[in-house]
Amino acid sequence: MKKLGIDLGSASCGWAIREDDEIVKKGVVTFSTGMMKGKGGYSSPTKDRREARSKRRLIQARKYRKWELLEILIKNNLVPLKTEALELWSKYQKGIQRKFPETEAFLQWLACDFSYENEGEYKNPYEIRVKGLDEKLTKHEFGRALYHIVQRRGYKDIGEKDEETKTQIERRGESGFDKAMEEHKFVSKALKIGFLGEKKRARNEYPYRDEYQDEFEELCKKQGFDSSKKKKGEYNNEFVQKLWKAIIWQRPLRSQKDKVGKCTLEPNSPRIPVSHPLFEIFRTLQYINTIKTVDENGEKMQIPKEYRDSLLIVKFTRRDSNFKFSIIKTFLDEKFQQKMEYNYLNNLTG
Repeated sequence: MKKLGIDLGSASCGWAIREDDEIVKKGVVTFSTGMMKGKGGYSSPTKDRREARSKRRLIQARKYRKWELLEILIKNNLVPLKTEALELWSKYQKGIQRKFPETEAFLQWLACDFSYENEGEYKNPYEIRVKGLDEKLTKHEFGRALYHIVQRRGYKDIGEKDEETKTQIERRGESGFDKAMEEHKFVSKALKIGFLGEKKRARNEYPYRDEYQDEFEELCKKQGFDSSKKKKGEYNNEFVQKLWKAIIWQRPLRSQKDKVGKCTLEPNSPRIPVSHPLFEIFRTLQYINTIKTVDENGEKMQIPKEYRDSLLIVKFTRRDSNFKFSIIKTFLDEKFQQKMEYNYLNNLTG
């Protein structure tokens, strides 16, 4: 009986035809890796396209948040903008080109110039946010402070461990932002007093999402809104809850449960995660059960069950980062009280 064995790699495919216990034919087929070589090594040819798509989605998500917030601000008279003008910008209408609202009052509102309602003018939105943390704002000033927060709402840790994230987190301490946060407590005050006040840039200081949420809650509280929460984590005030969802809330990562296959041993149950301790035990037992003794005639014999159980408990459960497979052979020889031949353990050194 002939059997075909295939070893598929990233740039080659090895194959062999075995008849009984003899390999009658073998070979290797090489091919292009499908990877591109750059300054940092090899990378997928779709990397640039993937990164561009990620940036487009980031810009799109930010735009959706702005639209949702502006809709809330319009309903509560916190922005000089009409619903029709917002819909002309945010909603697709066949035959009509989308248009950014360019009314004089709205453009002044964006520029932090509230002279259209006989109020003051600010150099930047940080001044409005800092003022709102200490005293009452006008409705349009409050709306402008919220609109500034929704544009940059901070970094949320979702478990990323890439080098860029580590560098940005380290930069907080190097630039003095961490120290400014300890001193002034809120993001706007830290950036306005500790950076803009010292003639330094206020961008790229990597504030966290939680720090923005703390300022958002304090800002709402100072403007007379209840920012306390229920037991389930929702805000008691419905208006504050809507603002939080438009500004701070982030959709959870999409579940991958539908991509998990069925267990080969229990077809009605999903597969156990590879990282689960039970799966590690299963693989260990699976490996132990493949070890067989080989007699003088080449016959393979199963190792007694008590030896296998003892091997699992004594050797495989030990806390040793440098596990050598040679200890398995030594252990089994001690159990058999003589040196034995095994199907492939004799060639393993570690």
